[in-house]
Amino acid sequence: MKRENSKSNEACLELERKYPPKVKAMYEAVLELFASGRELSTLKVSEITAQAGIGKGTAYEYFSTKEEMIVGAIQYEAERHISIIFELIENGQSFQEIIFQGLEMLEETCKKYDGVVLLEKIIRDNTMTGGSLLDELARRKKDCDSATCLTDRLLHLAADKGLIQERNAFQVWSAILSQFAAYAFYLTHQSLFGEVRQEEARNFVYGNIIKLLN
Repeated sequence: MKRENSKSNEACLELERKYPPKVKAMYEAVLELFASGRELSTLKVSEITAQAGIGKGTAYEYFSTKEEMIVGAIQYEAERHISIIFELIENGQSFQEIIFQGLEMLEETCKKYDGVVLLEKIIRDNTMTGGSLLDELARRKKDCDSATCLTDRLLHLAADKGLIQERNAFQVWSAILSQFAAYAFYLTHQSLFGEVRQEEARNFVYGNIIKLLN
């Protein structure tokens, strides 16, 4: 556990170097407000800056719209998780250990943001805010270099160990994401699967990923 905490700390330090302190504070404020249950359509820039402990005017020094700030926060959270996985790879962790660490991060995310409710809110929000968020997400699709690089690293890691035969990046992501989605459903509906222990579910997910990639 200490080793995992060390990797997490290193990843956080890298993000601190990438983002200006005030931007990082606003992103974390957005995430904290999401975790508290705030609705996207009613969230105000003044609330975000107040949560971040900075003046409202400061937000417009870095962002043109509230939606740009919200999507940036979501991307920031994703990059935090990706950075941790990169650290695990660099420190020689196995493909299985990395997948299990990813599942653990998913557990933490589901607990923090009430399952996949945040994603559902973005998709189903028909207000101007919701539409603008989807537009901003689409605009940032080009900012996926780190996720693409991570896919390549995971693919080579598993292939070099003889665990998988699949070499197509789309197939790799499809296999991993489909099983992570299944695990997220398990986490948010555990009352339906009372007889299945979390360790069993993790092992089942990992086994399915290996099967799908062979």
